[in-house]
This record gives sequence, C-alpha cells and structure tokens, in this order.
Amino acid sequence: MRKVWIVSVLALTVMASGLLWAESNTDLVQGAVAGAQEQLQEATAALPQSPTTVPAEGSIEVAFSPPPGATAALVSAMGEAQHRLWIQAYSFTSAPIAKAAMDAKKSSVELKVLLDKSQRTQKYSVADFFANQGVDVRIDDQHAIAHNKVMVIDDGTVVTGSFNFSKAAELANAENLLILRGNPALNRLYAQNFLHHWSHSTPYSARHGLD
Repeated sequence: MRKVWIVSVLALTVMASGLLWAESNTDLVQGAVAGAQEQLQEATAALPQSPTTVPAEGSIEVAFSPPPGATAALVSAMGEAQHRLWIQAYSFTSAPIAKAAMDAKKSSVELKVLLDKSQRTQKYSVADFFANQGVDVRIDDQHAIAHNKVMVIDDGTVVTGSFNFSKAAELANAENLLILRGNPALNRLYAQNFLHHWSHSTPYSARHGLD
C-alpha cells in the first residue's frame, strides 16, 4: 500500500511539474506553433514536386461538352465551398460561374482569382468585374500563357480539365471537366501550385465602369 502511495505521489509531482513548465513557457510554445505555421506557408508557395503520385481516394465526377451540363456541375461544386475557393483561369467569361464565385464570397468563403494576362486587354474583362466587387484578383504574367483551368475548393476538392470557364466551352468546344472530391493529398498539391503562381503574379487594379 505504501509503495502504491509513493508511486502516486511521484506521478502527481511529475504531472504538476509538466503543467508548471507549460504555464511558464506559454510564449515559447506559441512561438513554436507560429513558426511551424509560417514555415508551412512558405513551403506552400514553392512549386510542388512534379511529376508526383498521390493515392487514389474519394470520388470523381466527369462531364464532357457539348452537350451542355458541365457548367451546372461546376456551379454545384462551387456551391459546396465552406471556407476556400481558389480559381485559376485562362478564359473566364461565364456569367453563371462568375455568379457562383460571388455567391461563395458573400457566404464568407475566401475567394482568390488568378487569371491569364490576356484579361488585361479584353474589352469586357472578368478581372474588372471581380476586382470591382472587392475580390482578390491577380494576373499571372510570368508565362507565355497561364493556361490552367483549376479550382481548389476547401481542403478536399479539386476541379480541373480542359474546360474553360466560358459559354463557348459549354456550347461549342469539345471539352472535359473533372471534379475530384475527397482527396486531401491531391487538393494540397493543387493548393501548393496555386500559391506558387499566386506569389509571382501581379495584383490587378480594376478599370472602372466595367462592372
């Protein structure tokens, strides 16, 4: 009985010492956590290793155009966003897709839009529309063409394929669209790639009167 009592006292002493150390080193612990988060942010701004392989996981929704239907599938996926909607687009002229993006923003989803430099010279630019609505827009002018058609939605969904976010892609062009849900590893790679391009892109200032 005495041995049990001694062991219990020792255990309580060690636990109390640990709690005292944690209490007296709160700033140190918080600093370490903040440092880890900062390193993660810096890491995600780097181009991910390519090619790379991630495990097959989740579900894949596929759409082909024509006939119509890909836009509706894409808008539905955008409507699932809870906290993040990052968009990379080459051609972006679709009113329903632009509306879905703005609906997400109004629901407090973080909306970032990264566009090709051709958006600077188009007469009716979606870059101007978004920028005039207070959306964070950048132009990726570091490549001959910023040809990605990608959406990073929350932490588990990726949209990709040849499908431009345009009426022509829906009705006239031969296109494909993939919506990959439930694959956090794939989502993270696309998020890394997005942030890499975002980091070297130029913030866009809207031309007024075009919204």
